[in-house]
Amino acid sequence: MNPMLRSEFHRLFKCVGPSVLPVIHVQDVGQVCHNVEIAISQGVQGVFLINHDFDIELFIPIIVELRELFPNLWLGVNFLAVTGKDAFLRLGDLQRNGIPVDAYWADDGCIDERKTDQVAASEIADVRAASGWDGTYFGGVAFKKQRAVSADGYGTAATQAGQWMDVVTTSGVATGSAAELSKIKAFREALPERPLAIASGVTPENVHLYRSSVDAILVATGINCPGDFYNIDRSKLARLMMMCRESEDTRDARMSASNRSQRWYLNNMAPNVKGEQFAWLDPSAAYVNGQAFNDMLDDLLEPFDPDEIDVVAGVDAAGFVLGGAMAARLRKGFLTIRKAGKLPVPADEVEFVNYTKRTQSMEMRNPGMRPGTRVLLVDQWVETGGTMGAGIELIKRQGGIVSGIAAVCIEDTPAGKQLRDSYKCSTAVEPGSDYQAQCNQQYLDFFNDFDWEGVLP
Repeated sequence: MNPMLRSEFHRLFKCVGPSVLPVIHVQDVGQVCHNVEIAISQGVQGVFLINHDFDIELFIPIIVELRELFPNLWLGVNFLAVTGKDAFLRLGDLQRNGIPVDAYWADDGCIDERKTDQVAASEIADVRAASGWDGTYFGGVAFKKQRAVSADGYGTAATQAGQWMDVVTTSGVATGSAAELSKIKAFREALPERPLAIASGVTPENVHLYRSSVDAILVATGINCPGDFYNIDRSKLARLMMMCRESEDTRDARMSASNRSQRWYLNNMAPNVKGEQFAWLDPSAAYVNGQAFNDMLDDLLEPFDPDEIDVVAGVDAAGFVLGGAMAARLRKGFLTIRKAGKLPVPADEVEFVNYTKRTQSMEMRNPGMRPGTRVLLVDQWVETGGTMGAGIELIKRQGGIVSGIAAVCIEDTPAGKQLRDSYKCSTAVEPGSDYQAQCNQQYLDFFNDFDWEGVLP
């Protein structure tokens, strides 16, 4: 075969950045048409269909009907649990019957990096040539649910695959699991001039980590409606497309300090009106507004590389809200650090002095992690640093590594400054900003005319 080059692939789709190809898990023609129309409305380059729940013989008529309804749609298919040896024959038959399919994606491209001769891949190539089908072959390599490939074999697997397929396609370890960045880097280095696609685990929140390294994104769960395996969420797809299409200069401008200092959602934080026995503000007033909450999460997560975090830990109780949401975004596990006396299991306990100058204790289940676990530690607010210090101590007692700290704000107290000097810290209130100065004084200017109803969704 004549290998497809990256330049050819990008000319095929004529787009800036990677081609976005939503994967539709097929139920029936009506459901497929609904999702195709959403995809088209957001300017995608094409779609893939997959028969996740039923036999190929029932899938073929849906492909035929869809092609008739959308004759100009770039259409790819994945015949679940079938290799190219069977798929290419069916694709050739469809093409001869006037039903062209533009691409075929196989989860298993039958590459074995441990061997010099790729017998299975060669047999598939012979069938493809004999079938007469002239579409683009996306072959799965080191792909989820297939034979595991060790990290030191990624480069060899990619190089071998480049001889037998048009677009080498890899993934995370499971459906919805993001691929390790080191894996994508190894594939890219092995295939500098060949198209590379990624499937599974890409979301609007993490796509910026992959967009410069891959040429196509096959995405399903990352853009699906919450709790729905079969239907695309229009707003999620729109955001993914925006992140893929903007230029590096545009992204740099959007992420610049001048733009990001406008963190509008901070104006949703509510003042204390009940007296000195309460905290001086309520940051959680910003959480009830969906846009405010999600924009805050975007900012808090931006400095962190998911590959450098194994688990997120949240501090009782407001840290559970932010920490749980951040863990879900990162697709990591979540560990609770509780007020003492709550856990019905063995626990480590640490005593500390909180911001009200009262002595308290925090506890964490034991065992809660393996030694060497890299932890992103999250609390809502850091004033005196006592609670956060207790969380750090509990993590270290079990051999964990604090890889980062996140909070709405870290005040410029001695403890706060020490945290920033010792760890990678992410805060919604940016250091050196007017907001930071106001937080240090524990009074925000907009409290004078706070709009209590304006924060509501």
